[in-house]
Amino acid sequence: MKQAALLCLIIWTVNSFAQDTSGLTLSGYADAYYSWYSNAEETALQQHDCIGAYHNNLGLNIAQLSAAYRGDRVRGTATFHFGDIPAITWADDYRQIQEANAGVRLAKGLWLDAGFFKTHVGTESFLPKDNLLSIISLGTFYGPFYQSGARLSYTTESNWHFEAHVINGYNRHIDNNDGKSFGVLVSKQFSDNFFMSYSNLLGNEQLVSVDDEFLIYQNLYVSANLGERLELQVGMDVALDDQGSDFEEFSSPLLAPLLTVKYHMNDRFAVAVRGEVFSDESGVNSSNLIPQTAPTLNPNVDPSFTSFNFRSDGHTIYGATLGFEYKPSPFGFLRVESRMLYRDVSDLSFPDDYSARFSGLNPMLDQRVQVMATLGVLFNRTFTLKA
Repeated sequence: MKQAALLCLIIWTVNSFAQDTSGLTLSGYADAYYSWYSNAEETALQQHDCIGAYHNNLGLNIAQLSAAYRGDRVRGTATFHFGDIPAITWADDYRQIQEANAGVRLAKGLWLDAGFFKTHVGTESFLPKDNLLSIISLGTFYGPFYQSGARLSYTTESNWHFEAHVINGYNRHIDNNDGKSFGVLVSKQFSDNFFMSYSNLLGNEQLVSVDDEFLIYQNLYVSANLGERLELQVGMDVALDDQGSDFEEFSSPLLAPLLTVKYHMNDRFAVAVRGEVFSDESGVNSSNLIPQTAPTLNPNVDPSFTSFNFRSDGHTIYGATLGFEYKPSPFGFLRVESRMLYRDVSDLSFPDDYSARFSGLNPMLDQRVQVMATLGVLFNRTFTLKA
């Protein structure tokens, strides 16, 4: 049934292409890495990571191919991907599909799209190519990566952009209960040098329909260029969940601020630094050790085990990242980065260590240093189509 629905979506999109005249963009991206972690076990996935996620390993973060059509009245996008990022964070049934959606224009600037999407919430992308640094923050890792549903979007001539989303659930392709989630995004490109956005996601995210668990996830994001060489990125995630249906039992909030500064020494060389805090004392998000798929990563784990069986105690982690970038062309980059994470030892507990190891993860414990080199290559080409 799920495959039939996806096939109908693709057929509808292809038929729509033939009715319009515009452009088809083909693009690709591959990102390989070498990563090293302190206090690591050779074969274990590192806790809190999906970028360079394996210790002392030459690996592939992601390889993807995408086709995007944009016409006067219809549009569509399909992206397929492979590598550590989808293996760790995407659900089994649709693991190779990053996004696949189709849209129709309802009025000037107003579009309705439906299908699978990348998340509309967050400061950073999960793709290194779209970020100032390749290593993503903990707030990004424990935030949503993807969603399915419908999106109504409107862009004004003064560069305001509005989106309203109806979503099956947080990091879900198929709804797991009888309630939908909802979200909005409001952004404004104030100038070539200043951009700001607010986004949220609200809904019942309980795995089963016994009790309600209402989640409120919000993000505020600012991007600015200070002169010709300095880029600044500021973001804040705030999330709350309610364990009951009366909205009187909200947990302590998840708070995940970050600040990234990138200085371009010239057209090819740049240096970036980031400070981050991930405070989730109530385990709003980090109780799920990795999104969705921990059992599939370790062949020695009982198939009946899921990462949701063991709730990790909440914690606060501080992080600092330093990165160097060599960008010989707009179509490729080489980055060398190091991040140190620190967690107060008083936060450590047996359940956190046990559940991490049981699900095939190497726990961070009180501190961890990661050193990673990434090599990314991308391309895109747009073709003009005629009916």
